[in-house]
Amino acid sequence: MIAVSLLINTMLFFMILNLGYIRRRRHNPDMPPKPFHQLYLFPLALGIVFTLIVDSFRGIVLYQMMIFLAVTLLLYWVFFVMSGHKS
Repeated sequence: MIAVSLLINTMLFFMILNLGYIRRRRHNPDMPPKPFHQLYLFPLALGIVFTLIVDSFRGIVLYQMMIFLAVTLLLYWVFFVMSGHKS
């Protein structure tokens, strides 16, 4: 799943950052080429960083939900099981 997310994010950044250049280059073939690091490496780096940030937030949310479930079960046990409440 991370690989698909990385691929989509990288392609998205590539298109956003290079679409204008590709259009100008198509209309004017004599335009100087864009450096390799600006054309490919910068969108790849942004895609990697964005993917790591998004996946870490996804992990944090999952971790928070597990803590919430554990606390919920603990509170249920304290208030209903320990008090002898019959439902």
